[in-house]
Amino acid sequence: MAYIINGEQVGDEVLEEEFDAIKDHYMSLGEVVCCDRDEEFMGYARNNIINRTLLTQEATGRFGPPTDEEIDAMVAQLKEEHGGEKEFYDNTGFNPGDEARIREKVAATIGVDRLLEAEIGPDPEPVEDDLRAHYKKTIDLYLTEEEVRVSQIFKEPTSHEDAKRCYQELRLAREKLLDGADFVEIAAEVSDKSVEEVDLGFLKMGETMPEIEAIVFSLREQEVSPIVATHFGFHLFQTTERKPAEPIPFDQVADKVLDHYLNDYRETRINSLIAKLKEQGTIEEVHAVPEQV
Repeated sequence: MAYIINGEQVGDEVLEEEFDAIKDHYMSLGEVVCCDRDEEFMGYARNNIINRTLLTQEATGRFGPPTDEEIDAMVAQLKEEHGGEKEFYDNTGFNPGDEARIREKVAATIGVDRLLEAEIGPDPEPVEDDLRAHYKKTIDLYLTEEEVRVSQIFKEPTSHEDAKRCYQELRLAREKLLDGADFVEIAAEVSDKSVEEVDLGFLKMGETMPEIEAIVFSLREQEVSPIVATHFGFHLFQTTERKPAEPIPFDQVADKVLDHYLNDYRETRINSLIAKLKEQGTIEEVHAVPEQV
C-alpha cells in the first residue's frame, strides 16, 4: 500500500518502516505486540505518514528547505545526544551508508519544527481559574491508584502427585470459606505460609503477577477467589478492603495540570492545522507507486 499526497509519491517501504518503528515502540513499553494488533499499528503508521508528509510539504512551501549548515548542526547534535557516532548508529539502526536518508529525515524534522513554532505561537499564560477548569475536565488524569488489601492461603506442591493433594485441600478449604468460615482460621489450618504471612497488605496494579492481579482487583470485599495456579503453587485470595481511586487535590498537581493544559493547547493547534491541510490537499491511496519517468 502506498500514497500519493499532493502529487508526492510515498512508497509502501516508508509505511512499513513506520509500522516497524511503532511496533518496536510498544514492545519497549512492555505491551503485547502480537499480530492481532497489526491492523491497529498500521492505522497509526498511515496517520503518521500522511500527517508528517503534509506538514513537511507545508513547511517547505512556507520557508523553503533548511540549509546544509542547519542539517549538519542537527545531525551532529543527534550524534552527541546518543553519546557519539557509533552509539547513534547502534541506537537508531542506521549505518554510515544511510547518510542521505538521515539527512532527509533531519531536514523534514527541521522544517516541521519551524512550521509548528510559527503555527502554534507562544504558549498562553492561563490563570488559576483556567487551570482549575482544565483540572476538572481531565480529572481522570489526577487520581490516586486503586488499592486492594489481600489475604492469601497458599499451598506449594513438591511433586505432580502432591499437586493433586494441595488442590483438593484448597477445594475443601474454599467450600468452608464459602459457608462462612473465618479466612485466617482456615489459613492457619491449611496454608503452607505462617499466619503472619496471610495478610499481604495493600496492593496496587502492577505490583504482583497479572494472573493474581486480575483476580484480586475484581473481587468484592470479603469475597473469596477461585483457586489460582501460578508457578509458585496454588492460592486462595480474599480481598478484605478496597481503596478506590480518588482525585488528588489540585494544589498537589498544579504543575502537572499546567503541563497538560499547554500540551492540550499545542495538540489542538497542530490537529487544526493538519485538518486544514487535509481539506485543502489530495490524498490518494494506491496499491503500487507508479515508476517515475
